[in-house]
Amino acid sequence: MKKALYFLIGLLVFASCNSVTNTTKNHIDFEGISDSIKPGDNFFNHVNKVWLDTVTIADDQVGVGSYSFLNIPQKKLLENILTEVSAGNHKNGTIEQMVGDFYTSGMDTVRINKRGFEPLKATFLKIDNIHSVASLMGFVADEMSAGNGSIISMYVSPDNENSKVNMLHFGQAGLGLPDRDYYFKTDEATVAIQNAYKKYLTTLFALSAQNDAEKKAEIVYAIETKLAASHKTRIERRDIKANYNKMNVADLTKNNANIGWSTLLTQLNLKAEAIDIEQPAYYNKLNELLVSIPLQDWKTYLKATTVSNYADVLSKPFENANFEYTKVLYGQDSQSTRAQLMVQKVDRQLGFALGQLYVKRYFNEDAKQRVLDLVNNLQKAFENRINQLDWMSDVTKKQAKEKLYSITKKIGYPDVWRTYNATIQKDAYFENVVALNKNAYQYNIAKLQSAPNRDEWETTPATVTAYYNPPLNEIVFPAGILQFPYFDITADDAVNYGGIGMVIGHELTHAFDDQGAQFDKDGNVKNWWTEEDYTQFKAKTQLMIDRYSSFTVLDSLHLKGALTVGENTADNGGIAIAYDAFKLTAQGKGAVKIQGYTPDQRFFYSIARIWRVKTRDAYLSNYIKTNPHSPPIWRVNGPLMNFDPFYDAFDVQPNEVNYKPAAERIKIW
Repeated sequence: MKKALYFLIGLLVFASCNSVTNTTKNHIDFEGISDSIKPGDNFFNHVNKVWLDTVTIADDQVGVGSYSFLNIPQKKLLENILTEVSAGNHKNGTIEQMVGDFYTSGMDTVRINKRGFEPLKATFLKIDNIHSVASLMGFVADEMSAGNGSIISMYVSPDNENSKVNMLHFGQAGLGLPDRDYYFKTDEATVAIQNAYKKYLTTLFALSAQNDAEKKAEIVYAIETKLAASHKTRIERRDIKANYNKMNVADLTKNNANIGWSTLLTQLNLKAEAIDIEQPAYYNKLNELLVSIPLQDWKTYLKATTVSNYADVLSKPFENANFEYTKVLYGQDSQSTRAQLMVQKVDRQLGFALGQLYVKRYFNEDAKQRVLDLVNNLQKAFENRINQLDWMSDVTKKQAKEKLYSITKKIGYPDVWRTYNATIQKDAYFENVVALNKNAYQYNIAKLQSAPNRDEWETTPATVTAYYNPPLNEIVFPAGILQFPYFDITADDAVNYGGIGMVIGHELTHAFDDQGAQFDKDGNVKNWWTEEDYTQFKAKTQLMIDRYSSFTVLDSLHLKGALTVGENTADNGGIAIAYDAFKLTAQGKGAVKIQGYTPDQRFFYSIARIWRVKTRDAYLSNYIKTNPHSPPIWRVNGPLMNFDPFYDAFDVQPNEVNYKPAAERIKIW
């Protein structure tokens, strides 16, 4: 932990930032700027409208552009690797053999289609042999270890009250639709999704040689609706303390006798005296429904969840049925190629093996140090902002800075690669999937009641993303995001600080958003605020909730300010921190124009470009309902209307649409 004289640190910031600017810079052009759209009216469109009007979303995609959609060209790179390694002969157990043979097995559609429903016949027979609630729960437990989840959701992660030890967490489960609200809303779009889902279930039953397919689909939907009624909303699940309920297993077993927690844990090969029940109301309701719903109906439900879980690894008719449902949900016109589907599957199940090959081929190692320099610069800039806060006491500032400098930084790829203990065969796709599911389960439960593995990553290196993990107080930037438009090792500082710098600032701010602020520097849910400071913080986050709740997309669909408050706080803080760090560079302190734009203007243009995304309306509608991030247009326009330097950079005037008077510009960090 760093505790130093902050004046000296400020000087170090100055020196560090200047030291990285004396390199040959690449000329990055900003093309397609719409002069007809004023920056203060709609900065996102000012930068991106020409692109939005000309770019086409491919029939087999739901969107195009930056951020998550940058994973589309990533898949082509991964496909290149998989095509090459799958053509060779490799020693059993090597990463090349595992990813190559898994890919080959999934590309053998002739064999997969010939097998049809056959891979699930044995599982269906097990369901048919269920004769009691106890045997039903035994089946649920056995299948969880094979990746066939249903009414129980379990994972291992640090104890919220003692982050040095992992524990079991159980959360609400059991639904086929994306969210509980989909079962209860009656608007036209939601009803269309409900009907598509029921049709999907009906088709799955028919393809599985089940009689009365439509009737069985209704039974399943009715059970899911009852389970959904006990689910907390996504907004309610943001309450960290309300969703942590450490309970004694012996007491749970008495109170939820039908679930039989002690027996369930034994069947899962788990030992624990206490577990975290994140949503007790769900498990209380499940305990009740296990006996109030006929056992035969439960067996029907388990057949539906089983075939739905495996639909994408069965024959073409099952795959088509799955796509027809998701097409209504997300608006995608046509299915992705088999190769692209398999790239995604390999990355999900063998991502750290594939990631090693990706890093070797495509990752510039020099980027690791350059990005670390950026992270360190932003960390120091954040400290300076904390020092200048007028609403926070010195005692809380001290705690905040200690947490800030306790953050672990992970860049590019893991120092220790995860290994996989599974036999992968070229001619056994379904069995490969199950084997990897079982290995993933064993990998997860092996962490129980041990210290968290601080070398572990939650996302694969090739993925275009970044994240902050509160229990471990860490920020992670995979190799996948360390590329244009987020980062270019030869680009001028304005581009990089507005790109990856904003992302870095965003993730740092997550340590101090509505959820992160409840964790201390060691990852424990523990108050480190004075009462007055936290009250002011909550009031500021409420302003953020109210402001974003007023924003709309698709004409009338309002953002959920309470759902997105953490990400919105991080977006606002991320821009401010990145800008402060940029202003300490030689370019940031200067006024030399490139392409006719000032350094500050290039910084803001870079921000608008990294969120340049175009999506289908159906996808966007679901995104607003379920995603904790605001849509791209408001990830740009929302924070900038609160940020004074943006007004100065583009001479934003009071008559412009997104202008906010100084008193209405929300500032938290």
